[in-house]
Amino acid sequence: MHYWREQYFETLRNAAADVVRESVSWQDYADFCLEYERGLRSQAFLILERFMSRMEHEHFMERRRFVSWLMRTAEGRDGRHMLIPHPLAIRIVEPTLLEWTEVEPSSSEPHRWIGGPEHLEKAIELDPMDQIAPKKLVIVLLSQVGNNTHELPHGYLGSASQDLATLSRVETLLPRLANEDDRAAYAADIAEERYVIHEHVRRQSRTS
Repeated sequence: MHYWREQYFETLRNAAADVVRESVSWQDYADFCLEYERGLRSQAFLILERFMSRMEHEHFMERRRFVSWLMRTAEGRDGRHMLIPHPLAIRIVEPTLLEWTEVEPSSSEPHRWIGGPEHLEKAIELDPMDQIAPKKLVIVLLSQVGNNTHELPHGYLGSASQDLATLSRVETLLPRLANEDDRAAYAADIAEERYVIHEHVRRQSRTS
């Protein structure tokens, strides 16, 4: 068995064990994870359908509790996509997170899990001590810059001034990261992207 597959299966087994400790009413989700881990995908998704049909009619606080547990459990895990398959994301997770932002506008947590620059910035604004949102925002912003520069020197897909401003924003986030290795790695990424962009600007100025 490939190592990565075993890591995915371990994620499902661990989630199944954890979820029943959180709430016995979530047993169907635990059973979904166990059937999925055994390779019984069709049976697993039948169980998931039963779970979602019931969860859709639960009051907000119960859905909020499940989604909070699920997102915390899935964060940084191998096989995250198996814990939050598309139907669960669309029918339970995303609607609950959006409702959460309206019911509890001062809570940073739903913004953290929704993701994207706007929501992650909001999460940091609401909770400056949050350790997860800044790292997520660093990854998102560096990815945006990387997408713009990845065809250089043959072509540039973005704006040099905007991307340099984005890198400066990323730099301000680094002190918020607790892990020293993360800070060093992202600082190196920033330096590399800056160099690539400045080289592009210099080439452009020579040909203009």
